[in-house]
Amino acid sequence: MLRVIFDTNIYGHLINEPDAEVLEQKIIQEPEFVVYGFGPIRKEIRNISTSSRLGRQTRLYLLGLYDRITKSHTLPESSRVMDLAKEYHGRYQAAGGAYGWDTNIQIDFIIVACASIHGLDIIYSRDKRTMGNVKAIRAYDAVNQKENVRTPNLIDYELLVKKFRGLL
Repeated sequence: MLRVIFDTNIYGHLINEPDAEVLEQKIIQEPEFVVYGFGPIRKEIRNISTSSRLGRQTRLYLLGLYDRITKSHTLPESSRVMDLAKEYHGRYQAAGGAYGWDTNIQIDFIIVACASIHGLDIIYSRDKRTMGNVKAIRAYDAVNQKENVRTPNLIDYELLVKKFRGLL
């Protein structure tokens, strides 16, 4: 069984697919593929401005999509997750990372920390700039090795779509 988490951006990309409803159903119905939810991800979706280009209806649809895909599989927030995320950030900055803690990288590090602590297999993301940055990946691996937890594989969104279209 694959235990995965979707970066927040995945939900927005999914709704833009021409076969979005088919993909959603395949993800939900695949018994060997469990998508976990996490409060900060849902909070990011909920915080999409109703005056943004996405609008209120899209935000509501994204929240519904998130809830349908994650079902009752929700991972808890904890101080351990936050501590690990801050360790990633310290290591990332020591390696010359450009983003401060109070930027979008914070939620990325929190998601990776949560997935690492809970032993998830994969994080699906399309974020190469922050979450998938080489310095960030090195930070995850170094800190997780020290903390004796496994870093989940970061897999691109395109492979997720191909998997559920039967192209892999």
